[in-house]
Amino acid sequence: MEQQAIPIALIADYALRGGATGITLLMAGFLLATRPLREVTVFGALFALGAGVYAMLSVEPLQGMLGPAFVPLKLLAMLSPAFFWLFIMALFDDEFAFRTWMAAPPVAIAALFLVCFPFPATEQASKLAHVAIVLALMLHILRMTRCNLRDDLVAARRQFTGIVVFLVPLVCLAIGVIEVYELFNLRGGFASPAIAAMLLCVSAAFAFGIAGIRKSLFPQPVASAPQPNGTNSAADRFDLARLEKLMNEGIYLNSGLTIGELANRMNMPEHRLRRLINKGLGYRNFAAFINDHRIEEARRRLSEPETAREQITSLAFDLGYSSLAPFNRAFRERIGMSPSQYREKALATS
Repeated sequence: MEQQAIPIALIADYALRGGATGITLLMAGFLLATRPLREVTVFGALFALGAGVYAMLSVEPLQGMLGPAFVPLKLLAMLSPAFFWLFIMALFDDEFAFRTWMAAPPVAIAALFLVCFPFPATEQASKLAHVAIVLALMLHILRMTRCNLRDDLVAARRQFTGIVVFLVPLVCLAIGVIEVYELFNLRGGFASPAIAAMLLCVSAAFAFGIAGIRKSLFPQPVASAPQPNGTNSAADRFDLARLEKLMNEGIYLNSGLTIGELANRMNMPEHRLRRLINKGLGYRNFAAFINDHRIEEARRRLSEPETAREQITSLAFDLGYSSLAPFNRAFRERIGMSPSQYREKALATS
C-alpha cells in the first residue's frame, strides 16, 4: 500500500507552531524564575503560556489527545491578550496595584468564550466581540507606550517600549486573521502556516524584548524612595548641582514641564538628562521626580498659618497642576492623606 506523503504546508505549520510554543514556554519559565516575584512577572508568564497554548491548539491530533483539558487550555489561550495588557500596565507603572476594574477585560473574554458552549448560536457574535475587546486593549497599550516614552527614565524599559510598538500591531493582525480563519472554518492551503508564522514572530519579538530584561526593568517596591547614586562622576555631580539649582529656583512649578524643556534649560541632550535623574538621583519616572518637588512645596505652604485660607485649588494651579484631581491624587499617594487633612493636622500642631 502506497504511503501518503505529508503535505509540505502541514509540516511547516507544525514546525512553526512548535517553535512558537517552545519560545513562549521558555519565556514563561524565565519570568517565573525572576525574583522577587511580582505582578509584572506573573502577568508576563501568563501571557507567554497563553500564547504558547494558542499556537498549538489548532493542531487537530493534539486536540483529540487533550480531551477534557482542551476547554481550560483554550480559555487560557483566549485570555493571553488580556494578560499582555496587564503585563504592560504593571511594567510601565512603578506603583502598580491590581484593582477590581482591571478584571473586567479577562472576565468579559472568558464569558464570551464560555457562553458558546450552552448557546452555540452565539459563537459568531462572541468571536466578533472578542476581537473588539482585544483591539481596544491593544489601543490602550499603544497609548501607554506613548506616555511611557515621554516620562520614563529607565533605559532598558524605554528600549522594551520599542519592542511593544512592533509587537502590538503584530498581535492584532495575528488574532484578527486567526478569528476570521476559525469563523469561516477555513482549511488547507497556506492560511494555517501563515498564521503559525505570525504566531512565531509574536513569540520571537516578545522573547527578544524579555531577553534583555534585568532587575532594573521591573518596578521597585513603592516603599523604596529614590536614593542618590554615591558613585557619580565629577561631571555628573556638576550637572546634578545645576539641576538642583534650577529646582530651587522653582522650574518645577511650570505647568506642563517636560523633560525636553528641562534638558534645553540645562543645555544637554535629553537622553543624558534622563540618565542623570535615573542613575544620579534614583528616579525611574520624570513625573515622579517633578511631583516630589511639587508635593514638598505643597507641604511647606500648607503648614504656614499665613496661607491657611488659601484655596486648595489655587495651590494646585500655583504648583503647576492642570487641575485639582491630579494634585490630590499625587499628594495622597505620597503623604497618605488629602491636602486638606494635612493642613488641619499641620496647623493644629504648630
